Amino acid sequence: MLDKNNPVLMQGDCLELLETIPDNSIDMVCCDMPYGTTNCRWDATLDLRRLWAQYRRVTTENAAIVLFAQTPFDKVLGVSNLEWLRYELIWQKTHATGHLNAKKMPMKAHENILVFYNKLPTYNPQKTTGHIRKTSVKRRDNTSVYGEQNFVELSYESTDRHPRSVLTFPKDTQRIALHPTQKPLALIEWLVSTFTNEGDAVLDNCMGSGTTGEACQRLGRRFVGMELDESHFAVASSRILSGGVPALRNAA
Repeated sequence: MLDKNNPVLMQGDCLELLETIPDNSIDMVCCDMPYGTTNCRWDATLDLRRLWAQYRRVTTENAAIVLFAQTPFDKVLGVSNLEWLRYELIWQKTHATGHLNAKKMPMKAHENILVFYNKLPTYNPQKTTGHIRKTSVKRRDNTSVYGEQNFVELSYESTDRHPRSVLTFPKDTQRIALHPTQKPLALIEWLVSTFTNEGDAVLDNCMGSGTTGEACQRLGRRFVGMELDESHFAVASSRILSGGVPALRNAA
């Protein structure tokens, strides 16, 4: 049985390792799998047909499967399971990339996050706070006196706001970079907090530097992590088991 204090970390081909995971044991998948946009060995795409067969088997019926992607891979990923594809989130970066091609196309400042599920999953909206209280005026229908205008004032007392589909998170510039496609810890914590409750089991079958694992440790979720690359696996294991990525020495 998975223990939130003892994450399960596995090194090897995730399509083979997934076969060892019990049926209906995972409450959320949060994965930044290879996009196939570079010639790097670690960026080779997975067999999506085999992957979905395992995802369907190991997840609970109301698990959220949250997958990062970029064009053109996001299109391939979406059509690989249109039956379960529900909506898209956008991670808006604070710094754009693609300066070398800036004269040919817009620089890229976002990544796609596709949300799949079979049945409605856990949803804990991560509201933002501190917004200005709003007051508006609306005309009310009045048929008693011809031509008379009747207005009612509407006041929105709450200063909390529900999340929107565009999420803005800066990169972890104050922490040591461990992987070429490393995601901000705060972004992963937002996703895990949104789609799971404390004690739930989260799978990242391409865990890279272990950001999802660290987020789960901090949030009290059980974690199953898989990584093909031996060096990345060693880094992720050390990070997850030791309590996170150290800050840069010259960071404030």
